[in-house]
Amino acid sequence: MYVQFAAGEKQADMKCRLKYCLFTFITFYTAAAFPQDGDRFIADSLKMLSAVRTVECDLLIDTVANSKEYSARGSYQEQVLPNTAGNAFLRSMYRLEIYFSMALSAARDADPNRMTLVCHPSEDREKNRIERYTSVEGVKTFSTIDLGKLEEKLRNAGHTAQNNTENSMVFAQISEVRYLGGLAGMMRQIARTYEFDAPVQEILPGEEKVPVLKLTGSIRHTLHKELLPRFGGLNKKGQYPAGYPSDIEISLGRHNDFPYKIRYLRRQAEGSDKKELLLQETFSNVKVNAAPIPVSVFDPLNVPAEVFQVKDETENFLRSLGLPQ
Repeated sequence: MYVQFAAGEKQADMKCRLKYCLFTFITFYTAAAFPQDGDRFIADSLKMLSAVRTVECDLLIDTVANSKEYSARGSYQEQVLPNTAGNAFLRSMYRLEIYFSMALSAARDADPNRMTLVCHPSEDREKNRIERYTSVEGVKTFSTIDLGKLEEKLRNAGHTAQNNTENSMVFAQISEVRYLGGLAGMMRQIARTYEFDAPVQEILPGEEKVPVLKLTGSIRHTLHKELLPRFGGLNKKGQYPAGYPSDIEISLGRHNDFPYKIRYLRRQAEGSDKKELLLQETFSNVKVNAAPIPVSVFDPLNVPAEVFQVKDETENFLRSLGLPQ
């Protein structure tokens, strides 16, 4: 995938931008049924994704920050683990790999900038973690999250994935790792966060010309009152804070309910029709329930020799969920 960064942009800013693409949308659960027409279609998509065994697709990520556009391309693979029925939290292995370029990158072809994210729930404690490897302009980092410890803390707090997923505020906040629980986990977070209007029929542009139902949603009112202060509240002009995902557009396949395109938007202010793009994910070349994916695809990553320190992010992640360390 190719993310074009502005010349002279600091390396720290580059890393923040990449992290922004994948990890910024933290949702908070509010109990709600699916009362609106659009919500029913979202529920159908969640039901479909919860039943799939494998997913393979290409992924295009677009984001806008400081009036600049950034793009990245990559791939996503997911395979449901055996004997995980009812465990929505750790039901899937997944691998997300994205590639991007930057202005003035001399080693772009020899050592491409990339991020690789692998999740492989396992009984082997050494493998039961999420691993993230990044290489940005030659600087390589490697970090992990211990899934065993995370599940233990959730269980001790009374938030078990098996029997309490529909009533657990903590579980909903796990969207900080976007695909935990697979695409079904992603869709569950969307269903809990937004309420949707009735869909309209469209054809997605591009080579595939996929017929879709486009749904427009806005953040649930109860959640909005809780979440807005966490983003800093309204600014002096009465506008929503930067990065606040007040609205969403999602395009579901008309014949298979797959979420081919997801657009997170920031409405300028209460009652305003002006919106700006925060993040767009476009899935293409989608294969659902095709041939089994080799398990080796989800094997733990090999730490490159030039990475001198493996950073364990488990404690920080638990803290972000409000769980004891």
